[in-house]
Amino acid sequence: MYEFLPQRSFLADIGGVLCGDDSLLQPLCANALFAICGFNQKQMNASLIPIIMGHTPAGAATKQFLHYTQQVNSGHFRQYDYGLFANIGKYGSAYPPDYQMKKVVAPVYLYYSRNDWLSHEIDVIRLSEELGNLKDKFIIIDDKFNHLDYLYGIDVYELLYKRVIALMKQH
Repeated sequence: MYEFLPQRSFLADIGGVLCGDDSLLQPLCANALFAICGFNQKQMNASLIPIIMGHTPAGAATKQFLHYTQQVNSGHFRQYDYGLFANIGKYGSAYPPDYQMKKVVAPVYLYYSRNDWLSHEIDVIRLSEELGNLKDKFIIIDDKFNHLDYLYGIDVYELLYKRVIALMKQH
């Protein structure tokens, strides 16, 4: 009731069977993932497709999904919009306040790619300009690197993790 696209074991089982290594449908499963996250067949480990599809879509609180939609529609990174009257009561204004990213004091390093359809390069650059303690931002050198590749990419260690680990060792 309060969860959008809840995870169900039935869906996980179906995803595992339909997208398994021996399934003729596995390329369709990969294309479904690419349609959401960006196409990058070179980084896709086909043996992981049943596992990924077994956990896709991951559930989220309905309010979380609505909040994300509000942010996309408004073009603002701000608190939840409860509507005019509730906003006035809660925030003292008709619109919810923007998050004050300048107040972020923890050191931040941003990593992004040009083919990530869920975290667009323009949005990352905008965030980098608003953060209070941005240390650096790095673009992944593989122009096809997509949202899934941050977790499952075949070359993710060389393209990303190696640098992240080195920075973590410095701090």
